Amino acid sequence: MLKIIVAVLIIILILTTTTGLHAKIERKVTNWLELSRLFFFLLLTASIVHTFLHFKTQLLSNLVWIIFLILIYILMETAFRLKRETFGNPYLTALLFIALIIAFGIGCWWI
Repeated sequence: MLKIIVAVLIIILILTTTTGLHAKIERKVTNWLELSRLFFFLLLTASIVHTFLHFKTQLLSNLVWIIFLILIYILMETAFRLKRETFGNPYLTALLFIALIIAFGIGCWWI
């Protein structure tokens, strides 16, 4: 069940992040950022729950996964900040999209 929740959260996070980084109005960019933050923290919460459930058997891989999610959060915040201040960075947007696709693959396999 947790695998399905993580997969759905990552798909929603991909959609909200991509839509927010392609929005033209700053207010819409901010709204999509808030939704992306919400779904990211739900994903992080699900990952922490998974870490507590499998503490003895998969501690190292769970910690690496959580660190990877934190790096994605840093990329997401940086991309949205650049989008709100300037016109954004297409390379950072592409890197964030690739990182989210990798997270989807790992999330479906890992949990």
